Amino acid sequence: MYALILVVHILVALFMIGVILLQGGRGGLGEALGGAAAQSLFGGGANTVMTRITAVCAGLFMVTCVSLAMLSTARGRSVIDRLPEIPATLPIALPGTAGSMPAPDAPAEPSVLTPVDSAPSPAPEPAVPAGATP
Repeated sequence: MYALILVVHILVALFMIGVILLQGGRGGLGEALGGAAAQSLFGGGANTVMTRITAVCAGLFMVTCVSLAMLSTARGRSVIDRLPEIPATLPIALPGTAGSMPAPDAPAEPSVLTPVDSAPSPAPEPAVPAGATP
């Protein structure tokens, strides 16, 4: 049933696009796509016939939209229904709580952001060439 209504919905949408493009208007795309053919087919009252066809197509489109929405809800095909369940507990314990994981070993080299000692380091001596006297 869902597939049948979906096919009807797509066909109505395509037909409605064609009818809207064929309608005569204020110099729009209707004249380029055969708006004069619609007037010669339906006579002088082409605008009223095309307007009624558009209204019927719009009504069918709305009915198929609502029908598809109801059938989709009944089938349980919501995106929310397909999300995985979120566990109620955290996968690991937070630091500082009971049962937390041990801290990793300290790095072998001191970090650039933490100072090694508070005393300033001495300035390096300038390099002296081999044959020069200081």
